[in-house]
Amino acid sequence: MSFDLGVWFGAEPLTAREALHRYLVWDASGAAPGEPRPEVAAFYEELTALFPDLTADNYGSSPWSEPLTVGENFVLMSAVFPRAGEVCRAVLEMVRRHPLVLFEP
Repeated sequence: MSFDLGVWFGAEPLTAREALHRYLVWDASGAAPGEPRPEVAAFYEELTALFPDLTADNYGSSPWSEPLTVGENFVLMSAVFPRAGEVCRAVLEMVRRHPLVLFEP
């Protein structure tokens, strides 16, 4: 079990159903080819400076239950439950500094 979050670039308002659909499509397809747009890249850099992406070397200390999924317009995260509050607070603060949508499925 994990605590999942998604952030993405998007200016248009979405319904909860539309946001869930977008999240599920990205989750099923994995990372999209191409470089992340600047807003997503800046968020990812800040996120991984605080919580490095999951690797074999940091498996025991990482807050992630699986590696981050990064696409051109999004970052999907799965945090282990014992660290979910810490991750959620940090991500919420980062999203306030970046023009991104935060979604918790």
